[in-house]
Amino acid sequence: MKDRTFGWVQNPSDFQSLQHTVQIFDPESDHYARLRDQLVPSYIPNEGVRDSLQAKLNKGEAVFTYEELVGHSRDANNRPAKSRAVAVADALIQVSIPSQQAQTNNKYWTDNWTADGFLRWAVSLNFVQFDRDTDEYTISPLGTELAQVATEPARDEILKKAFLRYPPATRVLSILAGAAENGHPWKNKFEIGHELGFLGEPGFTSYNSSLMLGFLKQASTSKEVTTIRADVEGTADKYARMIAMWLIKVGFVETRSPKIAHRILGPVGGFMEYRITGAGLHAIRQAQGSSKNNRAAKFVMWEFFATTGKSRGYVRTRRARIVQLLMATPTKSFDRLVEQLHAESLTDDPAIITNDLCGLNHMGIRVYFVSGGSQGRQVQLRDTIQPFTIPTGQLTQSQGDKAREQLKAKFLAKTNLLPRYVELLDIAYDSKRNRDFEMVTAELFNFAYLLPAVHLGGVRKPDALVATKKFGIIVDTKAYANGYSRNANQADEMARYITENQKRDPKTNPNRWWDNFDARIPPNAYYFLWVSSFFTGQFDDQLSYTAHRTNTHGGALNVEQLLIGANMIQTGQLDRNKLPEYMQDKEITFGTI
Repeated sequence: MKDRTFGWVQNPSDFQSLQHTVQIFDPESDHYARLRDQLVPSYIPNEGVRDSLQAKLNKGEAVFTYEELVGHSRDANNRPAKSRAVAVADALIQVSIPSQQAQTNNKYWTDNWTADGFLRWAVSLNFVQFDRDTDEYTISPLGTELAQVATEPARDEILKKAFLRYPPATRVLSILAGAAENGHPWKNKFEIGHELGFLGEPGFTSYNSSLMLGFLKQASTSKEVTTIRADVEGTADKYARMIAMWLIKVGFVETRSPKIAHRILGPVGGFMEYRITGAGLHAIRQAQGSSKNNRAAKFVMWEFFATTGKSRGYVRTRRARIVQLLMATPTKSFDRLVEQLHAESLTDDPAIITNDLCGLNHMGIRVYFVSGGSQGRQVQLRDTIQPFTIPTGQLTQSQGDKAREQLKAKFLAKTNLLPRYVELLDIAYDSKRNRDFEMVTAELFNFAYLLPAVHLGGVRKPDALVATKKFGIIVDTKAYANGYSRNANQADEMARYITENQKRDPKTNPNRWWDNFDARIPPNAYYFLWVSSFFTGQFDDQLSYTAHRTNTHGGALNVEQLLIGANMIQTGQLDRNKLPEYMQDKEITFGTI
């Protein structure tokens, strides 16, 4: 079986290229003829690849493998390309989509990464069908409709139909519909991303909107503003932005670009905001109508239910079985649902199942808890779902993932922390997610520790600051799989930040990051803090060294204690204003859970 990810799309947005992708599977389409007669002979230089594809097109075949559709990244000598610029075309979707610079560099094909995005999009909207056993693709009945329409209005009507059957698109529409009903109709990608997908796991991270606006205002140059606005976002935020773009094109959503006041640059463009239109509101109400017979049946696949992780097959199967069990009995006791899952060797803690149900709802499958009276809590599925299959042999969890899931279940069951904060238990161990660690930690201090925090990041700035009018903390986050040990360079970096804050000389550092501290903070009430997965070796020596060198006290928090502290503040067991008392130049321990 070939394990692919479908259901969540970050990159493609061009409807014509999507239609051309689907037309690859329709021998009667004009684009199929163009592939056969022009594109493949002209733009695929590798003779073996070209002849193989040409033979299939000459026979009018309509079943293609992933390799034939997406191809590789190879240069003219059929070696792995060192960059996209030197990669040549070797697949059908690649030559179906001209590069964005086609008119200037005569490159009439795209790269394999973009080709993969369009294939994923076509499968996710049920225009193309996927065979897991062979990794082959064919056109669906809905795809045949799209392939054969000749006008943009007719094409867009089919796309509207597809979007209303695609759960993440209906979720975005539902979020915006709810915002309109509450009198605050405009939402940016971060506000939508905070309510989209399986929050609390890798693959669905969202950054806080107010923190991102603060981050934008802290930028030092116009270039930095542009970079933050275009490139700094969580994965759920990317999905939100892309889906909103699709919905704008079919008239379901409209957009505006607000201006914000920048401390140096004056008015600058903020983050795009989105609002549902009358047509979008009517469409989502019709698609989710009260009558079961009138609802648009939603399309899902097993691959929709998780995007990353060593044990994603297991997670997909657990969530897919939840949906199938609810399809069979749309209103079911939660305890009975857990029993049925356990009987199928899906023996997860009920807290994990509860979190899955919340994630399914945020994915766009409407699942709600309802009162069951004497029967206890019940779960109700309010959508019609098209039947789908689950591959066998997907019940294995890695020991690391299983242990992490058990720890997450413990935090979900015994605290009131939001799943996106519990996700820090994953993020803190992934060095590729340093930005995520910075952003979510800053958000945690803001909304769980109830302490004002700002994310800084960037060149010659700390990762975050936490401050009241009585004290300030310089925060440095480190995401490491094997823990954070003593590091002379990083100790020097922290010492430099502390010294810059003490001297506050703009000649030393023109970005003046220290201006984010409250001016009323006493000079002896500043502290430093490292946050990481866990600390190894004699890390207290680094804390003592930094304190002695700068005459400033500090501490270190591992990710579990970071969350325990947040929960203790939420439950009234810890006074947020007493956090400085824990800055004793050693690793901080708040308690246990």
